[in-house]
Amino acid sequence: MKDGKWLEPRYTNKEIFEKDYAKLDLLGMDVNCPGCKAGLKLNRKNNAAKSAGWCKTCNRAVNI
Repeated sequence: MKDGKWLEPRYTNKEIFEKDYAKLDLLGMDVNCPGCKAGLKLNRKNNAAKSAGWCKTCNRAVNI
């Protein structure tokens, strides 16, 4: 599994992140969170087709 990176700019809550990354991607890539090292799925896409996911433990957005 690849290591993820924090998504910049930092999203302060999940609602704003989900608004910007509105498309669901059920076949998203699995990555490790850069903070807690837990596995998570990049299951959201924005309009530019960039993937990202949300780490529940760190409460931050992650991408590759």
